[in-house]
Amino acid sequence: MAGQIKHYFARGNTAAGLYTLYDSVLSGLDTVFVINGRSGSGTSQLLSELAEAWEDTNWTKHYIHEALDHNRLEGIILEEARIAIIDGNAWSADPILEGTELRILDISQALRDELLEEAEEGTEAEEQEMASLYKNAYDSFLRTLRIHDEWEKFYIDNLDREEANQITSEFADEYLIPISTKKAKITRRFLGAATCQGAVDYVPNLTESLRTRIFVKGRPGSGKSTMFKKLAKEAEARGIDTEIYHCGFDPNSLDMLIFPELSLAIFDSTAPHEHFPSREGDSILDVYELAIHEGTDEAYAEEISEIRGRYASSMKSSIAILSDVKRIRDEAWEAYDAAIDIHALKAFASQIVRQVEELTNSSTVSKE
Repeated sequence: MAGQIKHYFARGNTAAGLYTLYDSVLSGLDTVFVINGRSGSGTSQLLSELAEAWEDTNWTKHYIHEALDHNRLEGIILEEARIAIIDGNAWSADPILEGTELRILDISQALRDELLEEAEEGTEAEEQEMASLYKNAYDSFLRTLRIHDEWEKFYIDNLDREEANQITSEFADEYLIPISTKKAKITRRFLGAATCQGAVDYVPNLTESLRTRIFVKGRPGSGKSTMFKKLAKEAEARGIDTEIYHCGFDPNSLDMLIFPELSLAIFDSTAPHEHFPSREGDSILDVYELAIHEGTDEAYAEEISEIRGRYASSMKSSIAILSDVKRIRDEAWEAYDAAIDIHALKAFASQIVRQVEELTNSSTVSKE
């Protein structure tokens, strides 16, 4: 029987620029294979080959998606094996992970040398254009966030903070019950991203195996992220392992907490990642109804409508810039893609599969 598959992002195109959580995502692993070298879509193709090779294994597999185009992978983690395979071009941090063996592999061995040289000569102008467009996108996301701040202010000014604190305290006392005495493990990820296709999230996938799911409803500024931050801090103090999912638009904000040991998730279930209860164990926590002064929506309906329109327009413009990045990147990648030797790529994938088998077999023997 195949193991569970989890989908998420380790990076985001955000109002704070390109934001990475790879140091947290890869923390605690025994071995990380880093795939270096330019290859166009080659590394994504390689990861797809590996995903297929491990499809029927019992490992829990983490598929890390690319923030620009979620249809492409930039990493795989084999949870029980404590092994990851990561696109070195995506992992922009210094390759230092305490206690982790790094195996650096060069994907250029899967490219035809005579075509690779031609590809490398023709991409400088496209890379400069993409860098400029990325900057424009991040500036546009920041302007969009400032509009969102205007939207939030109506609800922040009408928030009953005492009631909000009470909601958080009651949730912690009801749900955050430690099952052992230990130091909590904290992992940070993105559940969604602002991609060239628009907002994409993996909330249903990440929560489908959990017994209890709390869908938090509310308005911008109604205290959802603040509540999550307080709950994450409280869970850590109680020794409860926590997966913290940051907002793919504003990384300083939190969108979801998962407590694996408690089979529990609590998440912001409003646009652009709006979901609704669908099974036993699901429930709604509406912080607007509980903690925002009655009549706030009605009192500021005209002003909020105008801001909502500006916000939607600004977000649409930001996503359009990412679409331009994707188009130019596809053009730049054409020459690299033409240089890919499919047979060599499959052999490269088989080489990694063999190394993973050797590592897992060695680990099993040492445990015995």
